[in-house]
Amino acid sequence: MVDASVRKANIGWNIRQNPTEISIRVTQKIKSGGGFEEVKSQIGPLTVRIFAGSREQANIVSERAGRKEVSDSYSLLADYTANLPSGPDVAMEFEAYPYGKFRITSVHPQIVQGEICGYVAGLERVS
Repeated sequence: MVDASVRKANIGWNIRQNPTEISIRVTQKIKSGGGFEEVKSQIGPLTVRIFAGSREQANIVSERAGRKEVSDSYSLLADYTANLPSGPDVAMEFEAYPYGKFRITSVHPQIVQGEICGYVAGLERVS
């Protein structure tokens, strides 16, 4: 059985194989009075690893302001110090050279023996 310190070391080693430095822009909706207030903050700079999944297929999405091309075949690996928030009230975006602009769609803490060892996040590349 792998303990938390070994898992943290493995995640750190994996990030060092292809590191990317990013700063994440966070927008969180917090209840205020009878509605919601948007609170903006920043996480980072963080050293993470961005990697592509098995399928690289872009989809065209129509929104109010027009159409855009999105690809959801990317993921992000961050160490335990990243402390990434998650939930329906949190929106996170960042830019990473040379990959482009990304939106974080999901955050999955990597937990071993009750201790957070890192984070895997689903990404949506937006062009």
